[in-house]
Parts: sequence; C-alpha cells; structure tokens
Amino acid sequence: MGILDEIRSRNFSLYAQWLGVVSIILLIALGVVCLLSNIPFAIIGWILAFILFFVEVPLCTRFCPTSPRFDAFIARFENSYYRGALYIV
Repeated sequence: MGILDEIRSRNFSLYAQWLGVVSIILLIALGVVCLLSNIPFAIIGWILAFILFFVEVPLCTRFCPTSPRFDAFIARFENSYYRGALYIV
C-alpha cells in the first residue's frame, strides 16, 4: 500500500501513533534542555509526556500499576478527537 492509497483510505492512525511516540521523546528531551531557562514549561512538557506515554503506548497501562481513576482518565482519550485536542494543548 502506497502513500496515495493511505491518503485515499483516510486511515492515519498508525502514523499518528508514531508521531505521538516521537513527540513524547521530544517533550522529554526539550524539557531537560529547557529546565535551566524556563522551569514551568519544562515541568508541563514532562507532565504531557507522561500522559501521552500512557495514551499512545497502551501496553504500559497493563504493566504499570495504575489506579482506576487514572485508567478512567486515560480511557477518555480513546476517541481520536480527544486525542487530537490533547496534542493541540
């Protein structure tokens, strides 16, 4: 299946998941770099990376002990619109 077939099918979930993993890595790395100059944005970046880690890598929710409240929060992002809103924030 080529790129044009992917565009026609409008199924970008695999690419979106990989872009999510890349953004997790960037949020952590840029949070470390930004830590000395702008502490609040570094902390916000790490918090978003933590949330995205559990949203984009569902295998982690099975291995890591989490509370039912946290699981309910992560379950909200199963819908693509909520996940897109998380990325916009």
